[in-house]
Amino acid sequence: MVAVAILGIMALCLQGEFYVQPKEDWKEPLNLYILVIARPSERKSPTMKEITDPVYKYVDEVNKEKQPEIAEYLIKKDILSKKVDSLKKAVVGNKKNTSVKDVIEAQKDLDELEEVTPLRIIVDDVTTEALVKIMEENNERISIVTAEGGIFGMMAGRYNNQPNIDIFLKSYSGEPYSSDRIGRKGESINNPLLTLLIMTQPVVASDAMQNKEFRERGLLARFLYSLPSSIVGKRRYNSKPINPNIRKAYKDLVNNLLSLRDWKFETRTIRFSKEANILSESFANEIESKLLDDYEEIEDWAGKFHGQTMRIAAILHCVKHLASTPTTELTGQTMNEAISIGKYFLDHAIAAFQIAGLTEAQEIKDAKYILRCCDKRDKCDKTITKRDLLRLCRRFKTADEMKPGLDELVNHGYIRIYKDNSNSGRPSDIIEINPEYELQKVQKEGEDNVQLL
Repeated sequence: MVAVAILGIMALCLQGEFYVQPKEDWKEPLNLYILVIARPSERKSPTMKEITDPVYKYVDEVNKEKQPEIAEYLIKKDILSKKVDSLKKAVVGNKKNTSVKDVIEAQKDLDELEEVTPLRIIVDDVTTEALVKIMEENNERISIVTAEGGIFGMMAGRYNNQPNIDIFLKSYSGEPYSSDRIGRKGESINNPLLTLLIMTQPVVASDAMQNKEFRERGLLARFLYSLPSSIVGKRRYNSKPINPNIRKAYKDLVNNLLSLRDWKFETRTIRFSKEANILSESFANEIESKLLDDYEEIEDWAGKFHGQTMRIAAILHCVKHLASTPTTELTGQTMNEAISIGKYFLDHAIAAFQIAGLTEAQEIKDAKYILRCCDKRDKCDKTITKRDLLRLCRRFKTADEMKPGLDELVNHGYIRIYKDNSNSGRPSDIIEINPEYELQKVQKEGEDNVQLL
């Protein structure tokens, strides 16, 4: 729980500061969407308080320094606003020495006044409209860090009975966002970036993951999921406190990362070493080869898996190199570390989708895979031996591994299995495909062809 949450804190420190460029035509920002799913009493809130404390202290210090500047801005804004109002009244009253041109010039001065607002890095309970406004005031980036799952209720339309997740979808990759509403001023931001670090209970997470719009529009595919092992019932009262040196080192790291926004870098793009590039390509090919089989039911999530891992690699790189980040190539070692972390999130994503009831049981997935492999046999053959089918089903190493899937197909009438005793020696297991399945498949292919025409 703590390690994953700290990764989210690193992301919110770095979002908008650097971009990772795996290929010439592909850049990824460094923000992350993280969902930690843990039972009640797992100490989610104390964990959040501890890891966010340096961020809040940094914000307080910055805003204390900015206070005179903020006060000056507010005074100037108030004066110019009153001046515009006064000139408008003078023009309407046909007072001498006052013209529409004077009003326009005063309004121009007000519009050109550079806004100075307090720094915000983390928000908690916030509406969509307020979120966009806060992002406008904070260089188009913000983070939501919370130990409650109420944010999902807001996304689902708690306040207006209308789901509103566009800003969350676009802020994942920095796509321009605009919103126009009758009766109020429109909102527009060019490169919004958002980090989400949400800890919530399984029932809340399950409800959110079963939201049809969240799944269909790709919101769930943007999250990294973590299901930490429960420690309830095994905790010790006399636990060791956090080592002061570790707490200080963490605080210093957060301050150093947040201070990078004050640096004037010539470039903010992170590039790979030759070794890192080879590892990245190999990892991408490995994922791609499994999208239609192993990752079929989480294809939407797996489609972003490589990009998520590249973001993690870049975050690790920044933590290691700080101000020298853009002038230092990302190494193969860092890439390997990121891939290891990425595989952790892969396992937990599969588990999260299964718990939410969004994936099928393994034997059903195996049955569908076996059926697809059967379709690869010679079309003239109505049967296939189990031995030959095992050769086609490369996912399985032994016939025993294939058995649950075969049993599922038998139970649902897709196949029947019988012994061939026609030859001397040990009889072979023969698998016969139900002719009705073959007929329906041909009919469907015909319908698909008609639709294409």
